[in-house]
Amino acid sequence: MASEFKLLDIYEQNLNFLIGAGASYGFLPTLALEAKDEIGNKYTFETLAKKYESNEQATKLLFMLYYQECIRDGLPKVFSSIPPNPNRTPEQESVVHEYKRFLSNLINVLNRQKPSERRANIFTTNYDNCFETATEELLSERAAKFIVNDGSVGFQKRTFHTSNFNHRVVNKGAFDRHDTLLPQVNLLHAHGSVHWEQGQSDNEINLNYGQSSYIIIFEQNELDIIRAFKGLLYDSTKSLSDIEDFLRSCDFSNLRLDYFWDKYTSIPIVNPTKWKFHETLFEEAYYQILRHLSYELERPNSVLITFGFSFADEHLLSLIRRALSNPSLTMYVSCFNNDELISMQDKFKDYSNVGYICSEEGDLDFKHFNDAKFTLDNYDRKSVRQDSIEPTPPSFLSSEVAPYGGEQ
Repeated sequence: MASEFKLLDIYEQNLNFLIGAGASYGFLPTLALEAKDEIGNKYTFETLAKKYESNEQATKLLFMLYYQECIRDGLPKVFSSIPPNPNRTPEQESVVHEYKRFLSNLINVLNRQKPSERRANIFTTNYDNCFETATEELLSERAAKFIVNDGSVGFQKRTFHTSNFNHRVVNKGAFDRHDTLLPQVNLLHAHGSVHWEQGQSDNEINLNYGQSSYIIIFEQNELDIIRAFKGLLYDSTKSLSDIEDFLRSCDFSNLRLDYFWDKYTSIPIVNPTKWKFHETLFEEAYYQILRHLSYELERPNSVLITFGFSFADEHLLSLIRRALSNPSLTMYVSCFNNDELISMQDKFKDYSNVGYICSEEGDLDFKHFNDAKFTLDNYDRKSVRQDSIEPTPPSFLSSEVAPYGGEQ
């Protein structure tokens, strides 16, 4: 088993992160449900979708609920970049705040790396725009010099391609006296993105951070059925027989199932089932991102840190297991509680280069991860190699991002 997670031991390596729904808990629900199956296990959207994959009406109703609960509020909207945002609830504001803290901590870590490096990759399976929102607000606050590369180029029309993740930005001093690579975070949506749109040509993906093209409006009678279905699935006293009774009694004629499905399947995301993209263009981008992840994990002295990710995605689980054959790769899996720790230890029991990030003080939520695990607060200046410190470094003894400074 890998050694105990110590950020000071790995901060100079090739840093990669895999971020799942657990990081956005409070902004959007996770895939977990409360209703139980035949043997008493709680359903998830994934397992229930698999259960009813041959029942077209039940499947479409389930994804109506999934869209309403797990996708709609994460769609890009026109928002103010200055917090607090009046369009966000206090709970959502707290989630975005933790994303900002995570990015701030990461920039502080990258500023400790060699000037020729200072790069990290974040792979996220989430459909929300929390990373994009947090980045926008940090940049508007001018708190630090850094770049977040979303794989796109352009101005009014931004075009996406994974080859763009190889781009770097150099800060040239006055009179070209020095060149410094800016800290860069590559942001890759491993399950597709609600920001992707089909471009004018057949092989072009555009990024849209304005008003979403994927907003679906339900009629009141549809909302009534969706809410009743939600009340059933989020009730821990309900079981499979209750779900079956509901589906038998449901008046599906009050639902515009085909209208919804046509719109829903145009969203370029991987559903929580084994279904593939309906557009070859988006499917190609998805596999390019997986190849990019595989390539990064094959590099020497690489680290993969996961948070809020259940490894229910069989493609990603298989890819990472193959990558763990790289003896210089170390993976640290963040575990929310002891039950998840046991589950993860079983998944990776055959790999000696896997470690686990846990909390002895309670559940490891995103706040606690930022407070106690992914931070340099726990290390004093003497413990950092002196040759990694710049003449006027930003403070890394704060959970906030380093002050904005230097030449423009």
